[in-house]
Formats: sequence, structure tokens, C-alpha cells
Amino acid sequence: MRRRVLLSLLLAAAPLYSAAAQRADSAAKTDSLRHRIEERFASRVQEQLGLTNEQTAKLRATSQQFSVRRRELHTRHRQLREALSAQLRPGMAANQDSVAKLTDAMIDLRIAAAQASRDEMREVAKYLTPVQRARFFVMRDRLYHHMKEAREHRGTWGSSEGRDHWKGHERRMGEPRE
Repeated sequence: MRRRVLLSLLLAAAPLYSAAAQRADSAAKTDSLRHRIEERFASRVQEQLGLTNEQTAKLRATSQQFSVRRRELHTRHRQLREALSAQLRPGMAANQDSVAKLTDAMIDLRIAAAQASRDEMREVAKYLTPVQRARFFVMRDRLYHHMKEAREHRGTWGSSEGRDHWKGHERRMGEPRE
């Protein structure tokens, strides 16, 4: 009897363990991909901006410092967007107070993100020339737009639609647009 109960518990828990392992594996892959993108971007920035090793080290430190803040803002943005979407579902009556608070929070979050960007660029200005800083800003902006597009099209990567979408986006990060 005990063996049957134990076996039943093990069989019931196996899918949960598998799902947890898949989530952990997915998180590890995401972190690995993020790290590879950051490393490739840093190399490209150093090369294209002609940075010294000292400038590169300072830029890496600044980027790491502000990346935590950017991730927190991104997480908060996703939470607010989901909550607002839930309130604005078709066929459902929205709570006016909740919608107002969520909308105000989204606006405040955009202001906080702009302030974080400004703070980072002020820090970068301490060791990059104005031209290097401007080029870095443009490169970073392009990288974020590419990453945003990738997130928006995540579900179509394997389809011909997804492959066709990315055909025009194969130029190197930081290269001028045509």
C-alpha cells in the first residue's frame, strides 16, 4: 500500500519537476543569451567608437550598474501593462479608479525610464567624448529597438513569417541605416 502511494506521488510530481526544470533551463538560456548579446555589443562599441581599455572598463561598469535599474523598470512596465490590459478587456467593465491609477503609474514609469537614461548618459559623459557618447547612444537605441522587435515577434521565429520579417535586419548592430 505504501509503495503504491509513494509511486502515485512520484508519478504525480514528475510533471511538476519537469516543468520546473524547463523553467530553470529557459531562464538559464535567457541569461546566457543576454550575456552573449551584451558581450558582443560591448565588443562592437569598443571597436566602432575606438575606446581605450580604460574607457571600455568604465563603460562596462556603468552599463552593469544601470542594467539592474533598466530590468526593474522593464519588469514594472510589464506588470502595469498586464494589469491595464486586464482592466480594458472587451466585454468587461473596467474599474475607473484602477485604470486611472495604472495609467498614471505607466506615465510615471516612462518618466523614471527617461531619467535613468539621462543619469546613465551623464555618467558616460565623464569618460567618453561627446561624439563617442552620441554614437554609443545611437548604438544602444538601435539595440533596444531590435530587442523589442524580437520580443514582439517571439512567437513567429520558427514560421516563414518570422524568418521573412528578419531578412532585412541582418546588418551589424551600430551600422548606419540605409
